[in-house]
Amino acid sequence: MSERLLYLQNFGCQMNDYDVHRMVEVLRKEGYRLTDAREQADLVVINTCAIRENCENKVLSSAGTLRGLKQGKRDVVIAIGGCVATQRGESLLRAIPHADLIFGPDAIVRLPQLLDAVRTERRRYAAVDFIDVEDYEFLDADPQPGDVKVSALVTIQKGCDNFCAYCVVPRTRGREVSRPLPEVVREVERFVSVGAREVTLIGQNVNVYHGAGGGPEDFPRLLEAVCALPGLARVRFTTSHPKYYTDRTSECFRDLHKLGKWLHLPVQSGSTRTLQRMLREYSREEYLAKLGYLRECCPDISVTTDIIVGFPGETEADFADTLSLLSEAQYDSIYSFKYSPRPGTPAFAKADDVSVEEKSDRLAQVQALQREITARRLARLLGRTETVLCEGESKQGGGQLCGRTSGNHVVNFLLPDGQVAADFVGRELNVRILETRAHTLLGTLAAAD
Repeated sequence: MSERLLYLQNFGCQMNDYDVHRMVEVLRKEGYRLTDAREQADLVVINTCAIRENCENKVLSSAGTLRGLKQGKRDVVIAIGGCVATQRGESLLRAIPHADLIFGPDAIVRLPQLLDAVRTERRRYAAVDFIDVEDYEFLDADPQPGDVKVSALVTIQKGCDNFCAYCVVPRTRGREVSRPLPEVVREVERFVSVGAREVTLIGQNVNVYHGAGGGPEDFPRLLEAVCALPGLARVRFTTSHPKYYTDRTSECFRDLHKLGKWLHLPVQSGSTRTLQRMLREYSREEYLAKLGYLRECCPDISVTTDIIVGFPGETEADFADTLSLLSEAQYDSIYSFKYSPRPGTPAFAKADDVSVEEKSDRLAQVQALQREITARRLARLLGRTETVLCEGESKQGGGQLCGRTSGNHVVNFLLPDGQVAADFVGRELNVRILETRAHTLLGTLAAAD
C-alpha cells in the first residue's frame, strides 16, 4: 500500500477533536500519514464547527485558501467535514466549488469508501445523512503507542434531543445515542495501555447517558466503572445539561477520588424569563439549587459555565439577572458569547432585536465582572500545595513544565536542574502555588510526589 499524506485542520469543540482522532485512525489503515505541509498533501480535510456564525465564516475563509491547491496538485482531494458540512449539505459543494467531498460526523467510518468513489468516479459527493439511532454504532478508538501523551477523549454519547432555541447541534449531530458501558470501559482501557493517565468522557449531553441499562443512575454508574480502572490518575467529563444534572452526580465528586474536581455546567442566562425563551427547561432557582448541593458535596470544586448575551428579547432586567447570577455562582471561569442567529433554530425566526452595540457592551460587562471573580477564585489557591498531573513542557518556555490541578487549573512550574521534561510527563506532582496570572498559576515543585 503506497503512502499518502493527510493534512487536517480542525475547528470547534472536544467532540470535533475526538472526531479528528478517529479520522486519522480510519485513514491510517488506508496508508495515510499526517503532514504539516498542506501543499504536499494528497488529502486535505477541514473539520468544521457550526455553533456560531463566526465559526462558519472562519471555515469558509479557510476553505477559500485551498483553491490554489487544485492548480498545483490536481490529484489532491479536498474534503469538508463536521457540523457545517451536515448543516449545509450539498449547498456547501456549490459554495466551495473546489471541494470534492462534504461529509458529516456519522460518515467518518465510511471515509475510505467515499474517498475511493471521489477518485475513481471523478465526481463530487455530499455524505451528510445521519445513521438511524437503532443502527448507530460508535467508531472504536484504536490508539497506537505514541498517539497519546497524557490525556485522551472518550465519547460516551452523541447527539441531542433538546432543541434549545439558539442551538444547531440537534440538526448537525442528530438524535441522542448512548454507548454501551462495557464498550466505553474497553476504550478507556485501550487508551491506558498506550500511556493515557487521564480521560475526559465527552458528549453533547453526557448526563443523559443511558448506556448502562437505562435510567438516571446510568451516568454515575459509568463514572464509578471508569474511576475503578487501574492505571488512571484522573477522570473528567463534559458537557452537562442542568436539566438532567442529578444529586447523585454531585455525590460522585465527593465519593470518587479519581474524579477531577471540576464541572462545566452551562447556564446560558441568569434570567428565568430568558431561559424559558431559550427552551432550556430549568429556572435560575433550580440551577442555583443544584450548584448549591454540588458545593455541599465538594466545597472546593471548580465550576465553569457558558453565557450568551443579547438573546432575542433580552431586556436590561434580564441582563442584570445574568450579572447577579455570576456574582452568586462564583464561577472559576466562563465562556461568554454574543447571541448569533443560526438558520434552522427556533430563535432564527425571532427578531434579533438587541443591537450589535448593546450585545458588545453587555459582553464586555460580563467579561469584566468575571475577570474579578476569576482573580478571587485563583487567589484562594495561593500558598497551597496542589496535586498537578504533568502534561509536558509549558507553552511559556523558559524551562517550565505545565500541568493541571484536579480543579482543572493550568499550572506552570520550573523543570528541576539536571532533569528532562520526559521524566515528569504523566506523573502526579506536588506543586506549591506561588503566583496567579489572568487564567493560570505559577508554582514550584514541593515535596517528592
